[in-house]
Amino acid sequence: MRKKTVKIFLLIVATALTVFVMWQFGVFSGTGQPKVCLDAGHGGSDVGAEYGGRYEKDDNLKLTLAVGEILKDNGIKVIYTRKDDEFVELEERAAYANKRRATFFVSIHRNSADANVSGVEIWIENTAPLFEEKMAQNILDKINEVGYGSSRGVKRGYQGSTSSNYLVNSATDMPSCLVEMGFITTQKDNELFDENFEEYAEAIAEGIIESVK
Repeated sequence: MRKKTVKIFLLIVATALTVFVMWQFGVFSGTGQPKVCLDAGHGGSDVGAEYGGRYEKDDNLKLTLAVGEILKDNGIKVIYTRKDDEFVELEERAAYANKRRATFFVSIHRNSADANVSGVEIWIENTAPLFEEKMAQNILDKINEVGYGSSRGVKRGYQGSTSSNYLVNSATDMPSCLVEMGFITTQKDNELFDENFEEYAEAIAEGIIESVK
């Protein structure tokens, strides 16, 4: 009798976990169509990193909109935290994605450093489950297929602190990641960004599609 009770309990737990994951991935959103929230980092008075008159906020928005168009062409519903040069609080970005019950939240940025550093890295919450890490890895793998200097990997937490998180990762209810698309403070990375822009947009979109479909 005791063994039967344990089996029933484990079945209930497994079912609850399955339902939770399915909800996270938008299966119960009505049509089951994936809904991706794209977040162009910075904006308006918050220019982000700067290099020789080049503003991170502009690169972020340009790439975000390009990725969004590719996703929509592939049947993915897309919502944006911003579609033009406006300032949006981090809390508002996360709240918007939560309210719209997005399937996946992807924040797009350019990195910066004092030294001549190159490459792409993707950040997830420090307590993110393995399937969420895999979603971020899908995007990174697609970018690596195009090539962008060195691959700096999928990282957990916050730059310099594994006990902290980027707010857009910690405050969103759905799987999320923050893509650092090369270093705006490195000329080589800027050249790669410009020369392979369409390929990078396609790569990020393909990684997202692979994650949500």
